[in-house]
Amino acid sequence: MTYWLIYFTLLLTGLLIAIGLSSRYHRHRPMLTNVVLALCALFLTGMAAECFFAFYAQTDSMMATLATRNWLDRYWHLNSLGYRDVEWTAESLPGKRKIVVMGDSFAEGYGIKNPADRFSDILGRKLGSQYIVMNVAIAGLNTQGEIERIKGFPYKPDILIYQYYINDIEDAARAHGLRLSAPHVQQNPMLTWLIKNSYAFNFAYWRLMLLQPHGSEGDYLTLVTGAYNDPQIWWTHQQELETIYQGSVSEGARLIVVVFPALTNISGSREITNKVVEFYQARSVPTLDVGVMLDNIPPDQLVVNSLDAHPNEWVHQQVANELYELVLINE
Repeated sequence: MTYWLIYFTLLLTGLLIAIGLSSRYHRHRPMLTNVVLALCALFLTGMAAECFFAFYAQTDSMMATLATRNWLDRYWHLNSLGYRDVEWTAESLPGKRKIVVMGDSFAEGYGIKNPADRFSDILGRKLGSQYIVMNVAIAGLNTQGEIERIKGFPYKPDILIYQYYINDIEDAARAHGLRLSAPHVQQNPMLTWLIKNSYAFNFAYWRLMLLQPHGSEGDYLTLVTGAYNDPQIWWTHQQELETIYQGSVSEGARLIVVVFPALTNISGSREITNKVVEFYQARSVPTLDVGVMLDNIPPDQLVVNSLDAHPNEWVHQQVANELYELVLINE
């Protein structure tokens, strides 16, 4: 917060000038006194706001605000393998049924303060000591990246839970020259220094920017739906989905798929989720369609907060309850 030193210097300079002027122009002393008091009040108010927002932590869809950085510093901790999970050792695994949860930020628990409130951790507690549930989800990964991650994971699962989200087709789309991107708010370059260094200004700036026209989730859903309806892109993506299925078969692992919709527009993303659900159901893979579970529930009861559309703790609990039943089938 070095900019506060500049503010303090300006304040001190202003006070000195005001004191000098008041000693020279006695008749203007009441007015100058009011100016000095106003400057002090403004500075102290700004400092109080800065101190408050320096400790304020909240996730958002941009993942780039200082409030989000505070949240990550406070709640986001990775193990030695780079996953938001406890340390697993070979000594803790013998005699246990190993469940590995792979996916993206939805499974990793972005926006969930306590990892114990994620569906993977809740599922582990419900299943009991005979099972170990390991979370190898990574925020931002698409299907191809998730495949590479699970290939490199040192522990072979008995059950593989694949968490799917509607943007997982992005790698396949990119391979065919279509770049998909969620709505993005551009930062004003003239304000970059303040945005990066002032917690209070950063908070106010980004929330004001989110009120400006900059595209919408509806536009993004239209773009993504177009990718799923493109025969070439969908064929390429099906090969990725098939790789997960065939890989689980070859490793002798039961596969369970959890398909998440856009929680703020479940009906708008149903065309996408239906295609993925039908793909795996055609292969007799137990598939949990989260959109069907949560249909007709207001979005603000499903998401982390008004700026972050990741599932909240209640949704994780519901998913864990359903997964518990799926896991126990044929066990």
